[in-house]
Amino acid sequence: MNFRRSYFGLDNSSNRNEIAGAANGIYTGGGLLGAIFASWSAENLGRKKSIFIGAVLATIGGALQAGCPQHIAAFLVFRFINGLGVGILLPLVPLYQSEVSPPHSRGMMVGFHGICVTIGYASASWAGFGFYFVNASGAQWRLPLAIQAIPALFCALGILFMPESPRWLISRGRAEEALKIVQRLHRDETDPEDVFAFREYQQIKQQYEIDKHNEVSWKEMFVRGSYRKRVIIGAIVMFGSQTTGTTVIANYGPELYSALGFGTTMQLLFSGCYASLALCGNFFNAFTIDYIGRVNALKIGWIGDAIALIGECAALSTFERTGSHAAAVASVFFLFLHIALFAFNIDVTTYVYTSEIFPNHIRAKGMSASIVAYWCSLLIYLEVAPTAFANIGWKFYLVFLSLLVCFIMPLFFYFPESKGLSLEEIARLFNDETTSVRLDAPGMDQEKVDIGNEKKLVSQTEDLQEKA
Repeated sequence: MNFRRSYFGLDNSSNRNEIAGAANGIYTGGGLLGAIFASWSAENLGRKKSIFIGAVLATIGGALQAGCPQHIAAFLVFRFINGLGVGILLPLVPLYQSEVSPPHSRGMMVGFHGICVTIGYASASWAGFGFYFVNASGAQWRLPLAIQAIPALFCALGILFMPESPRWLISRGRAEEALKIVQRLHRDETDPEDVFAFREYQQIKQQYEIDKHNEVSWKEMFVRGSYRKRVIIGAIVMFGSQTTGTTVIANYGPELYSALGFGTTMQLLFSGCYASLALCGNFFNAFTIDYIGRVNALKIGWIGDAIALIGECAALSTFERTGSHAAAVASVFFLFLHIALFAFNIDVTTYVYTSEIFPNHIRAKGMSASIVAYWCSLLIYLEVAPTAFANIGWKFYLVFLSLLVCFIMPLFFYFPESKGLSLEEIARLFNDETTSVRLDAPGMDQEKVDIGNEKKLVSQTEDLQEKA
């Protein structure tokens, strides 16, 4: 951050805090628009093509930032492009993962989204630490920015070899292709006849037949009770998780450590360790969420982070009054406790839960609405953070604390638990009409006899549709 400020001539600028906020704000604004676009593209272009578009934009934005000329306006434009790409990816990657994962391991599969995000954070933090010792001043900020384009490029190339979502294919009348993909995704040596895969295919298909006559506009999302409840839950999960203050702490970590009297090397070292702890926590969260449950994980994380914020306020208040080094160390401890509670319980859970509570025909809209809430929270918090820390200091954490308490309360009476259920079965939690096919129902031997005939029927139906 300091190297970029020097390059753009902001070291002695009277409005450098506002410009720092704008740099985050314009990235967030791009993300907000990207999330809105994702709801349309996922339905009309498909999950794969939409992810490809987002990854290409993120690659271009990252590369342009790294090669930016000495003009702050150009840098902000490139930040916007980068944010636009990330905004498309953020709702669609977990959405895609949820639609191709089996119910019993969906939490872990979608959890890898959070793991990969924190791998990016950790890589960026350690790259910043490593390049700090490089003598060429341009390399100290250009190369870390360039590195972010590499994973996005791999995503753009990798998605080309991935299967399309079978749920989206069924919605487009491509049932035979969907069946082949479900069989491929759920292949199991203990189930040579693919009975489980075929049951899930039947469940997806029947649920689509139920839902296809329910064309849902954005207005209907907020009018119909079961849809509105989902939108509210998704918004609370995303906005509430950012109200813990974690992203603000991660983005302005070096400045926060500097205010505690730590030098540049320690600031960057703390930031790297902070991100690495987040990565470890995301692994734990991904591998335990299918056992702990989504709502329980959110309860533990949000309540724990509220307690950590109280400790942080107490430590910073003491440091402000006394300048005690012990208080500074305590402040760093509570920041690390805060990210541990967030990463071990919240980060993965937010994407898993919001990607699975919406039915197939509104999943793209619902996930996009949830991510819009996420970007709105970042737009507010990251935009005001530099000015707030400069003017009210540690009292800014009290804003997070008071709002977080408000978000915690609905967890105990409004949020249904969805672990272990298929995406179609989750609809029952919201009293929607659902398919009668159950993945755990008896009668598998009889189904083995009928599967071959059903596969032929699917193929014949598609042939007739093509001839027509």
